[in-house]
Amino acid sequence: MDNVGLAGRLGNGVFRELWNNYRMKVEEVPRVEDALRSLGEVWHEDHVAFRTLPGEHCGSHVLEGLFRLMGYRRRDNYVFRDKRLKAFWMEPPTEPSTPAHLVLPKVFISELELKDFSPEFRACIQKYTSQLETSPLLEWRRAEEELKRADYPTHPAANDSVRLLETLKTSLVSYLGNGPAWKRPSFTDYQMLLRESEYAAWTLVFGAVPNHFTVSVHLMKRFASLEQFNEFLINKLAVAMNDSGGKIIKGSASVQLEQSATLAHKIPVLFQEGVRLLPYAFVEFAFRYPHEGMPADGLWGSYYQGFVTDNADKIFESTNVVSRQP
Repeated sequence: MDNVGLAGRLGNGVFRELWNNYRMKVEEVPRVEDALRSLGEVWHEDHVAFRTLPGEHCGSHVLEGLFRLMGYRRRDNYVFRDKRLKAFWMEPPTEPSTPAHLVLPKVFISELELKDFSPEFRACIQKYTSQLETSPLLEWRRAEEELKRADYPTHPAANDSVRLLETLKTSLVSYLGNGPAWKRPSFTDYQMLLRESEYAAWTLVFGAVPNHFTVSVHLMKRFASLEQFNEFLINKLAVAMNDSGGKIIKGSASVQLEQSATLAHKIPVLFQEGVRLLPYAFVEFAFRYPHEGMPADGLWGSYYQGFVTDNADKIFESTNVVSRQP
């Protein structure tokens, strides 16, 4: 996958499929999208967030490897001590002079850290993650090795590259779009994990599906600030917002990033004991500020592109089951 064109094609195809699935399940998405369209605005994607549990075939190293196949590069690392998470973001293939709305979304990948949880909790996580025998990353590496051993000692022919690309896209969309590959969890296990970690309980149920897609508010023409955009969501669309920490906007101009988010939309989830209604995914809104001395010209390289731990810590709570207190 050294070919940039193939990597870009793969990324576009995967995100298109994941977006369609997300849009159908999260009712706020078409509402916000239709409202923006009516104003002449377009939903430009800032980033997509993924959660994962540690394991040989399901940890953050698997997600990192998959996005590297799409031309992404790993960037900054983050630690969330209270939630016992680690995370990093990955930069899409682009140049600083590219208009931001033409760039694939960044990805934010987080993973639970098991060491400080109870023995019962760790055993429950491992009971599920140990069921996995492979991942799309491992399958891709095997396919590449098979090609090398076949009739193409140096590089596969173009038609074989395209065929492999389509096979990989199908595998990626399945892995990232259809929930966890382990067996259907029990509600008893879910509740046990929930007592120690909202994040773990959510990921047990939903796996590596996108936790949220994020709108780039700073690229819009009609909204000069995230506060103005939030007022539009609340007053015109009656969207319920995440006010964890006592405020809707997380961050400030001083850290070059402001974020807000809806509360997660609930969907029915089938457990071994039956169906329960649980928070699924939400919509996030990001307002990025230009680097010092740079203009707000819409070019990807002009804006701060990283993340802020304090912001993200509260955004995670959009999927909380337990009521939050400011």
